[in-house]
Amino acid sequence: MNIEEFLNKLQDKCDEIVYLCAKHMINKKFNNLADIKEKELKEFFIDYSNYDTYLNDYASVIYNRYESSKEEVYGSLCKYFDEESDNRFLFEYRLKRVINQDPKKYLFIEDEEMRNAAIYRVESKVNIIENSKFYRTNEKLAIDEINELKRVIALVKKTVGIE
Repeated sequence: MNIEEFLNKLQDKCDEIVYLCAKHMINKKFNNLADIKEKELKEFFIDYSNYDTYLNDYASVIYNRYESSKEEVYGSLCKYFDEESDNRFLFEYRLKRVINQDPKKYLFIEDEEMRNAAIYRVESKVNIIENSKFYRTNEKLAIDEINELKRVIALVKKTVGIE
């Protein structure tokens, strides 16, 4: 299958924004005229980290013109390839981003409203991971990291007086 055939099929089966994002990602990653195996395209599109790498410069189109998100595009492409979008790739991406945050640094934000919002944001990200299907069936992969992060968040919330 060549890329043009793939994009034509995608254009017929998915929303315009999904087609445009896939085309944008392909143009950045592959030679547009190259023949490519569908398996290789599938592997490329179900790896969530590729969306950060190849769609960051397209974010304004996704958000402003189409009122969509990378997550929606990802879900649609996973569905197109008959893959569960709540998978290891998305889990690892989310975990990496939340583990790299240190809730203790929020203690130094002087503006109470901003500080509390930042704390709630990181707590929300942890909750999203915990509520994901992939995590619930594979808790052992990150239970220690998640529990430690929750402990630190609870400590920070207690310190700043959030219940």
